[in-house]
Amino acid sequence: MMKLTDSYTITKILLNEVFNNILSNHIFNKKRNRYILFALLFVIYVAYYLLNVSQLNQIFITEEQTNASLQNMLFSSLTNVIIIISGFIYLIVTISFSLTNRMQYQLKILPFEKGSIWLGSILFKLLLGYVSFLIIFAIIIPLLNLFYFSLGLNLLVLVYCQLLFFFSISIYYFLFHALSVKMKLTVFNLNHILLVVFLFFYLFVFRFQIDQTVRSLSFELTILVVLGFIVLLAAGTLLAALFISKLQTSGKEDVYSSSDFYSMTRIPVKMNHLSLLFLGMIRNKLTLRLSGIVLLFFLLAWIDTRNLYTAMTTLVYLYPVISFSAIRYYSTTMSYRKMNPFYGLSAIKETLVTALMNVMINLPVIIAAMVLSGDYVKTTYYAFIIFESALMMGIIFPKNKSSVNEFSASILCVVLALSLYLISNHLLIFLVIFTVLTSIKYYLLQGVFTMKLTKFIFIGTVVYLVLFLIDYLVTLFSIDESGEYMSTLGLSIDMTMNEQELFTNFSLTPQVLVTFVSWLLIVCLVYLVAKRISHRRVFDK
Repeated sequence: MMKLTDSYTITKILLNEVFNNILSNHIFNKKRNRYILFALLFVIYVAYYLLNVSQLNQIFITEEQTNASLQNMLFSSLTNVIIIISGFIYLIVTISFSLTNRMQYQLKILPFEKGSIWLGSILFKLLLGYVSFLIIFAIIIPLLNLFYFSLGLNLLVLVYCQLLFFFSISIYYFLFHALSVKMKLTVFNLNHILLVVFLFFYLFVFRFQIDQTVRSLSFELTILVVLGFIVLLAAGTLLAALFISKLQTSGKEDVYSSSDFYSMTRIPVKMNHLSLLFLGMIRNKLTLRLSGIVLLFFLLAWIDTRNLYTAMTTLVYLYPVISFSAIRYYSTTMSYRKMNPFYGLSAIKETLVTALMNVMINLPVIIAAMVLSGDYVKTTYYAFIIFESALMMGIIFPKNKSSVNEFSASILCVVLALSLYLISNHLLIFLVIFTVLTSIKYYLLQGVFTMKLTKFIFIGTVVYLVLFLIDYLVTLFSIDESGEYMSTLGLSIDMTMNEQELFTNFSLTPQVLVTFVSWLLIVCLVYLVAKRISHRRVFDK
């Protein structure tokens, strides 16, 4: 019991570090306030789920059109999707989360056992993964439009999905970490490579076979059947947790030490600004891991299809993921950034150097867009946007300042890059977006956090893009027939829907510019008001 109490305390310490002591705020000091907040969020989430599954299925399908075979296949598909999503969430959280030096020092001096620290960090990562799953699940809920279940069965399916996530995460951790440590498979990240291989074959091979097998089974999905699945998942999760605890107790894994770089032998290269920064990117574990994952997908696609052109197409579409490694750039260079002026490395020069690094890293995509036959130009746009977005998010949320900064930066980077990618459907629009991103990067490198207004404007831009993406999804999923539709923020959607094809064309309207400028004016006004209030408080004191 003491070990569980200590682990809970460590989890709270990590949460306080992440959310800047928000849990210590007087609002959350009372348990009643915390319970009210969680209960309110729970009710809103469940109501959102029930509203979607009860309204959408009446639009797309009637009770007479459903049958047991179709429901079984849809339930199997939902199960497979959650297993795959859980695998990717586990991989992302494992790669992106690590304790900062400050937090490692604090945990070492506190009177906690090593096992309590391990369990506390595991609970914290599980919480991060579950929050990510809830967000992704909220996005895919409107896609469950072919389920025609009763209210009770819909609620049980929701519980089943949550337990399936915890069961999947437990199995992934047991197989690809606890057992891998015991079998020495963590050398050169072989456990992550095996996980990627499993997810690849499960995504492109196994899940289709499972769906067809389940569809052929002669059983009806009832409340008792789903309850049986829920009991099995709960028992499986507890059993996996017991095995993990047993292996961890007998293991000697160091939960404190961590390194972001691989050691490399001395490279006989003349050191200058470009080589220093570029080698810093190459030595980073994240860069090498992402490169290895992309290369592994290329090899697996080649083995699976036995077609080099198909494998090359897979490589080109996945290659922009490597640009995500720019999120570590600022943390990598933070230790010697104060010496940059002595070596003549100004903000404008660093901006140009990082832009050149962007071109060098994405050179294979540029060559593919010019040589291969296919529409790879937008993939090139996406690669450049991901690099610049990741670098800026890394500056705003440096990894060495908080244990979960990189996780937060990763989520915001994906949202930012995806939103910008949706509107960069023309070369001129892409050049404007790239110029704006480069300008913001320059100001961030020049003043970093001292330029509070720039930071405010940038965060406001990210918030606008998040709202733009949500508005786009809500408008898209509300369309049930052909026609031209306009989102609230000004995105025009031309939908052609018939039995032969489903074609969608997106375009921007002047309303986007008007809403964006209006939003930035509101952000600047809030900043100025907050600054004046802060000055008044200082003056009164």
